[in-house]
Amino acid sequence: MQTSGAKLKVGKNRNQCQACKQYFNSNSAFTYHRIGEHGVDRRCMTVEEMLGRGMDKNQAGYWVKDKGTFKHG
Repeated sequence: MQTSGAKLKVGKNRNQCQACKQYFNSNSAFTYHRIGEHGVDRRCMTVEEMLGRGMDKNQAGYWVKDKGTFKHG
């Protein structure tokens, strides 16, 4: 898992949230981390909230929606 401050790459489905600056491995993981109603209380989940909902970072350092979809190294 990436632990350095090195910037991860974006492209294809990989992206970086411009609000919280976290990196996501897929568009669905990015969308999943946003909660609340648009125009009312929409925000990013905290790291603790993402972990609590089963998200985790893959070996490359990108957040994934289901931590069961990869193996830690």
